[in-house]
Amino acid sequence: MHKFIVYASLAIFLTGALFASDARTARAQDLASIAPEDAVPHITSKNMPLYLDEGLVSKNADFTKFARVRARSLERNHRMARSRMQIIKKADGSYVARYHAIDMDSIVTKVSRSQSKTIPFVGVMRFCELVMEATADSPAACRAAKFTPVTVIPNRQIFSYRKGSWQ
Repeated sequence: MHKFIVYASLAIFLTGALFASDARTARAQDLASIAPEDAVPHITSKNMPLYLDEGLVSKNADFTKFARVRARSLERNHRMARSRMQIIKKADGSYVARYHAIDMDSIVTKVSRSQSKTIPFVGVMRFCELVMEATADSPAACRAAKFTPVTVIPNRQIFSYRKGSWQ
């Protein structure tokens, strides 16, 4: 009885080894049938990883700097900038001061290649514009009061890279 168990175990073991070697052989044949040009994908500007596209990385860094300068300019020249804040007298005799500011921490930029020959890159700048408000007893006190954001206005601006600069 003891010999029977040993022989049966040996038969099962050898049968499994044969099936495993057949599976390995089939896998090796499948791999051998793949042509070398199929194994390595062709890299083009469309499927190139971003970290390998040096031109895009460079333009992304340039656009980020441009976007920050542009946002400061927008904030300074806004019709409702802090220097031109709106102060309104309420019915109860108090005053409300209101101005718009750009949240510099909310600026997000993205640059992508375009198919145009004259405009090789397109940049998108997203940011939040905050409506700041304060209440006080006089207009002078309003200007010195602590302002809090009451509304957030999402903004998106699209720029093109043409003739060596962002426009």
